[in-house]
Parts: sequence; C-alpha cells; structure tokens
Amino acid sequence: MKISVIIPTYKPEDYIWECLESLKNQTLSRESFEVLIILNGDREPYQEKILEYIKKNNLINFNLLYTEKLGVSNARNIGIEKSKGEYLIFIDDDDYIDNEYLEILLKKNEEIGKNGIVITNYVNFDEKTRKELYKSNEVSGQIETNLLKKRKCFSIVWGKIIPRKVIENIRFNTQYKNGEDSLFMLELSKNIDKIGIVDREVLYYRRVRSNSAHYKKKATFEILKNSFSMIKEYLKLVFKTGYNKKFILIRIVAIFKGVIIQLASRYRN
Repeated sequence: MKISVIIPTYKPEDYIWECLESLKNQTLSRESFEVLIILNGDREPYQEKILEYIKKNNLINFNLLYTEKLGVSNARNIGIEKSKGEYLIFIDDDDYIDNEYLEILLKKNEEIGKNGIVITNYVNFDEKTRKELYKSNEVSGQIETNLLKKRKCFSIVWGKIIPRKVIENIRFNTQYKNGEDSLFMLELSKNIDKIGIVDREVLYYRRVRSNSAHYKKKATFEILKNSFSMIKEYLKLVFKTGYNKKFILIRIVAIFKGVIIQLASRYRN
C-alpha cells in the first residue's frame, strides 16, 4: 500500500460526492492506495449513503470508519492510526483533486526521498458560482531545502503528500479547533529536510463555503483564548531538540497578526 488518503467528515452535504469521485477517478492503480473516510458525530443518514456509494462503485479500496467523538483532529488521528500506506494525504470532504494527483505526488516524493514532502498548487473557488477566487503559484519542479522559504505550506495539511516516516508518532492536538494544522506541520518540521513541488500542473481544488466553521465569526474571548493557548504550544517546542527557533518565532508572530486582523475586521464591521 503506497498511499493512504484520509478524509474527515461531519454531516457531509452533496459536495462530498465530488470529493469521492475525484478519488475514484485517480490514474494511480487502486491496489496502490486506500481511502479512509472518518465520519464523526451524527451517524445517519450519512453512513448509509456513503456505504451505498462505495458498494455501487465497487470501491474495494475505500473504507468508512465512524467515531462518536466530534472534531476534525480526532478524525484525522484515527485515520493515521488505521492507515497502512507509506505516504499520507489529507483531503477535506468539501474539496477535490485532479485525476493524476496521487500518481504524480507519489512519483515526485519517491524521487526526493522519504524525509521530504511534496506540495502542489491549489485553487480556491466559490462554492456557489464555481468562480476561481485564488490560485497559488509555486514553481513546478523546484526542490527547496530551506524550509523557511516555504513556510506558508506549513500552515495547512492539505495539498501535499507526507511520508509516514516524517509523521512518526506525532498526532493532531485535539484541544484546538483552529490552528491545529499549523501546529501539526510545525511539529513535523524536525523530520523534514526538503520540500518538492510537482513537475506539472496538478491541482488541489479548495471549496470556499460561507457557512463553514472556518468562516463563522467567533467570540473575541474564544479567539484570544485559542491564540494564546496555541502560542504556549509553540513555546514548548523551543525547548525541544531539532526545531528551528526562527521558524517557531515566525509562527508566533503570524498568530499575533491573525488575532489583530480578526479583531480589527470585527470592530470595523
């Protein structure tokens, strides 16, 4: 098993079928990858519909797991524990990928070695109009050994392939509902020595939903509490070996900037 694709989902809407279709249509042989869908929270009618989709399309490499415990981090951790692949890919249930995504990312990662990760360009699109809102512009074929130059890619877990060797026993911190991606990726950074960008235009498509948890307004207290708790987690890493202190400082500054932007926007509106 080369790749394990981990998809956390909570009360999925029709967008999940576009996500699963993009995985069903991958050019990489089905024997080489598995898809782990981790349904959390309410079980039905979602479980029945997903199982029906898997059976109808004879997707023997698709597996549905269930947990009562809510939270994307817990769901991803279950996916990591249950997965069998040499490489892991995280996809959100409202996003989708190009048909050659898995094949191209795997090939590139095998070229650069198992202490490296490979990232792709991505497109943000409006869920209603399907209009392209933003497209990243990483240089295809590039290999970067200075992780600081690609620090933005450490803010997210999607849009990349990660060797299991890099993840080791590191897991998502279930205490946080915001910023857990960045913390997880920063913890992985001590095991990463290079970042590759795929050689051709293979994209991750990111759906922008106005009603998603990411875009809902949060109370000022909640924003501040989460942010300062996250800073404490980063400061713990300062005293651990193998971590780039400058990298950690940049992440802390980014948190402060994020708080200022969120609060300024709130009071301006």
